[in-house]
Amino acid sequence: MLPRLPPARHQDLPVTSRWRALRPLGGAVRAAGGRARRDSGSVTLEVAILFVMVMALSFGAIQVGLWYSARNMCQAAAEAGTRAGKVQNAASGAGAAAGRTYLADVAGGLVVAPQVAEARTATTVTVRCSGQAQNVVPMPGFDISLAQSSTAGIERFTTSVRGFGISDGAGGGN
Repeated sequence: MLPRLPPARHQDLPVTSRWRALRPLGGAVRAAGGRARRDSGSVTLEVAILFVMVMALSFGAIQVGLWYSARNMCQAAAEAGTRAGKVQNAASGAGAAAGRTYLADVAGGLVVAPQVAEARTATTVTVRCSGQAQNVVPMPGFDISLAQSSTAGIERFTTSVRGFGISDGAGGGN
């Protein structure tokens, strides 16, 4: 049988073993107040980093919502302008004026620096609305541009072609 050795005292251990004996289960070396010296302040740093990330994600989500709303307002203004411009004998520029009026009445500042333009051909009218979305945090050089357009045929009076009208001649059925 082997002789039983007395329990080791800290003074008898080599220096590296003394530190291992003082550390509870491989954790950090404890300071006088019971806190780990290596971990002091780490929670504050983690909370600060997490706070910045949460705020950036929140502002980003709000910014995407503002962009989406401004885009929809521009599209609705372009469609309102197209509806006004496609009417038979509508004045040139009626679509652009209707689009600007729509933005002034409904957008309420969501579209910054809006521009509404109308282009006409003999058979179609196109109204284009462009501008910038409102920024949550105004930063120089960070402008979110948007552009929407709508095209429709100009209404005009046409006559029916023989064979395709409601009354194409003397009575008859099938």
